[in-house]
Amino acid sequence: MLASKINGVLLAWLMFFVLQGIVTCYSQVTERAVGGGGAALGQTWICLKTPWAGVQNPAALAYSRATWAGVHHENRFMLKELGVSSVNTLMPVKPGTFGFSVSHFGFTGFSFTHAGLGYGMYLGTRVTAGVGLNLFRMQLPDEYRSANAFLVEGGVHYMPTSRLTIGAYLFNPTHSEFDNLGDIPVTLGIGLAYHPSENILLTIQVDDDTQRLPALRGGIEYRLVNKTAFRLGYSSLSPEGITAGVGFPVGSFTIDFSLSHHQTLGFTPKLSVSYVFTKKTGLTE
Repeated sequence: MLASKINGVLLAWLMFFVLQGIVTCYSQVTERAVGGGGAALGQTWICLKTPWAGVQNPAALAYSRATWAGVHHENRFMLKELGVSSVNTLMPVKPGTFGFSVSHFGFTGFSFTHAGLGYGMYLGTRVTAGVGLNLFRMQLPDEYRSANAFLVEGGVHYMPTSRLTIGAYLFNPTHSEFDNLGDIPVTLGIGLAYHPSENILLTIQVDDDTQRLPALRGGIEYRLVNKTAFRLGYSSLSPEGITAGVGFPVGSFTIDFSLSHHQTLGFTPKLSVSYVFTKKTGLTE
């Protein structure tokens, strides 16, 4: 009985500090599902070319020339109250690609729901760019009102060589907020992705939400002949730290799993499953 009360108190304090941070910093891109691949690479995503990266940085949408769908779930610190789930789809058109995502964080008494629509396309042979529109809804306990926020985002990729990609990203440049219930900081970042060989990927990223210290992230990925990817990364933003994961294809499906660990709060597992439909003909990059 006593142990149960102590656990309840500890959980209440943890939820207080976590939710207090999320109210003011929920616009952090790390609060949206990065996908198992990017999560294992230290939460890097600005410069990646994967469909999951397109969910975050609309500039990466341009590379996806097949209809794609993915689901993601993460159980932060093994607490269901801190779970994040998302459903994402990409639809190529001519000349670019649309992306749509819906995600949910929290529990009955306190939650955030996000819906985003993005579009990315090539601007020449070495540059891609994209823009996105986002709706965030913050659901507070019954005695408090809920609030909505509309935000915009944009990104760009530049490829000076076939092995190097430089990415930049800007979120909420209009300083939108949840009325007087919570500020949503501007987020900006830059990243690099480099392939020293066909099977190795190196990533590094710096992002800043203008309210906390800039976060330095990086990772390395090694792919075997059968395309199974082993990943290791690090993020300086607490409580992320060291990250690791694996990804592998199963037919038209791709499964990505990542795990991060905090010395006090424990483990955070993340799982992404995606499916690529038949590539459409008549669409060019």
